[in-house]
Amino acid sequence: AVGLDVKGTTLAARGWTQEGGDLWETLGRLDEAGCARYVVTDVAKDGTMKGPNLHLLKQVCEATTRPVIASGGISRLEDLHKLADMVPHGIEGAIVGRALYDGAFTLAEAIAALEPRFDPYEWGPAQP
Repeated sequence: AVGLDVKGTTLAARGWTQEGGDLWETLGRLDEAGCARYVVTDVAKDGTMKGPNLHLLKQVCEATTRPVIASGGISRLEDLHKLADMVPHGIEGAIVGRALYDGAFTLAEAIAALEPRFDPYEWGPAQP
């Protein structure tokens, strides 16, 4: 996996103190080189507990066929639900740090939140 720390559409390098190039250009080069997956972090969201940058993650998923791991900003179980809804589009997983450290939810709650859910507007179990 290659970690892509992103500020806007520019990569953040060297502890986020320098620009590391254009996200889309770099993503294209990494895809061509055979990168297996990406860990995408919006540095403006990381550690803020204000939710992940779903728009950025969606754009990255649209730009590559490789799996994407979401990182940064996850603060509620609802954030995990939203990311789970993006699995068919390329989200493979999520890194949850501060939310666990701060006690926003437990690991057991996070795992349970991602179990198949029943849709109250349809009969029967949720379909994969």
